Amino acid sequence: MYLAQSNLLKSYGLFLLSLFIMGLGISLVTLAHLGTTPITSPPYAFSLFLPISFGMLTMLFNLLFVLIEIIMMGKNFPRVQYLQLLVGPILGIAIDFWSYFLIHIPQSYYWVQLNMVVIGCVIIAFSTVVQLKAQVVNNPAEGIVKVISYKTSQEFGKVKLYFDISLVCLAMFISFIVFGSVQGVREGTIISALIIGPLIKLFQKQKTSSSISAMRRSKE
Repeated sequence: MYLAQSNLLKSYGLFLLSLFIMGLGISLVTLAHLGTTPITSPPYAFSLFLPISFGMLTMLFNLLFVLIEIIMMGKNFPRVQYLQLLVGPILGIAIDFWSYFLIHIPQSYYWVQLNMVVIGCVIIAFSTVVQLKAQVVNNPAEGIVKVISYKTSQEFGKVKLYFDISLVCLAMFISFIVFGSVQGVREGTIISALIIGPLIKLFQKQKTSSSISAMRRSKE
């Protein structure tokens, strides 16, 4: 009993840590001013003209994702997944926390901005793997894709692709309506869309290889 509770606390602690780390990655990508990740592109577009921080808008969008999940699943929505309602506020606070420090990074050169995007993507991928390892609740951005995939009987990867594209199009539409031009969607958005997925697979592969090696050593 004690061991089970200890493992549960460890899992939730790991999940909270992953959200804090993810906030760092998102802040790095966004503050490079080369666009932001597809998932956070709509809240970032809103943050360009609303007196609300990027982190808080990200929180609101995450809460919206969970609300859509609940409506779509109805009584079949797992009770434990209501904890997703806490993910948005924690991630939003983490984004604003890291942004307070990262905003001071000098960006006199384009290569510095590109490095920020790439490093941010690596951190986001790593934090995602940590979340998967924790095995507690879904991240709302992942949870809504799972629900749509379940309801439409479509592959998760296919739904994920269309969902990301829809969010980017929404961000472009919002910024075009307000500014008359596309703002907040640039090469950084494309880079993050292209490399975060492969990076996650790479980290997972390395983790699996390490586990197999450890098992072999234990048998010797």
